[in-house]
Amino acid sequence: MNVDPASVWPLSAQLAQLLRERIRSGRLGPGDRVPSEPQLAREYSVSRDTAQRALAMLADEGLITRRRGVGSIVEAADPVTEVKARPGTRISARLPTAAEQQATRAGMWVPLLAVEEPGWPEKLYPADRVVVVVPPEEDEGSVELRDGASVCPEVTRPGGIRAQPLPSLDSCTGFSQITP
Repeated sequence: MNVDPASVWPLSAQLAQLLRERIRSGRLGPGDRVPSEPQLAREYSVSRDTAQRALAMLADEGLITRRRGVGSIVEAADPVTEVKARPGTRISARLPTAAEQQATRAGMWVPLLAVEEPGWPEKLYPADRVVVVVPPEEDEGSVELRDGASVCPEVTRPGGIRAQPLPSLDSCTGFSQITP
């Protein structure tokens, strides 16, 4: 993945996200050195100032420690939180306010997931550190769509369809039709 100068997201936020993904995936582990500002600038065709801002974001989040003369070192990252959503739970995503960013320790330009269970106040989670698990309602994870609802325009059937979620979600190929 590369930074995209045509994107509405600042280059520094894109670069920080790339590095954040490397850290969260384990490709950069605790104690590993992060590429230097000049290396990042060359590799991603950005200015040193952009690389410096990206590293500063990660340092503010506690993902790296910056030491003069040594470089940036990956810190132990917070584990990913698993949130189990009960039926009727509303989940939405948004960029945080300054107060929400500070309270959740979300990184700059990291969206929050707002999880609101019936009868409970809304809880906020940084989207890069949470996985929402929706338990299967019936048939080991199959989803029933009623009233002729369709997953994509090509998939329609009166009375509903039964669909099985697949690991990778693509606009029209994220579900496969299961015939009775």
